[in-house]
Amino acid sequence: MFLLSVARPSQMPPPEGPGIIGFAGRSNVGKSSLINRLAGAHRLARTGKRPGATTYPNLYRIHSGGYFLDFPGYGYMNRSQGMRQTTQDVSTALVESREDLSAILLCIDIRRDLLPADQEAARWFLSRNLPVALVLTKLDTLSGNGRTGPIRGWRRWIEEERADGILGLFPVSARSGEGIPALAELVARLLSGSEEPGGEAIGEEYPPG
Repeated sequence: MFLLSVARPSQMPPPEGPGIIGFAGRSNVGKSSLINRLAGAHRLARTGKRPGATTYPNLYRIHSGGYFLDFPGYGYMNRSQGMRQTTQDVSTALVESREDLSAILLCIDIRRDLLPADQEAARWFLSRNLPVALVLTKLDTLSGNGRTGPIRGWRRWIEEERADGILGLFPVSARSGEGIPALAELVARLLSGSEEPGGEAIGEEYPPG
């Protein structure tokens, strides 16, 4: 269920029990659809045609226990410069103050090249000692051959970064459900506290081998 849009970190519920998983990514990358699919609720997070409309981080309580925290999209933002700065300040404060923030699912549109903004976002979260799973969204929009390049590109990036805390690469489609089981398994482990960062990456079905 939707709890609130977080304008101040003090509005957040006290840490207790299962933790929080953050969702980050460029505007219009499909975070809301992914949240709905993982939570098993079609209308939990509102999806829209107007990118950048989310003003503050949105907090959701999920039925299996724990929370999803949807950070406003970076890149194109349909808001004033002052509001962009306020949004960034709130998001940064949440990342730096919430010890129960278990990990970040960094959503990346598989149809795009390896954008500097996505790479910088991953590095920033990792620098805050937050485990990061790279989630390549909209998998259903590409054929098998079209998927190969982006997935291999991000695999190479992971190898070159050699960063502790990368939880793996997960190509998924919120629309078709492809790749969702592996990601849902990771989410369950994160919320139970059983997932350790730096382990073997999972969810790399494409290309095989």
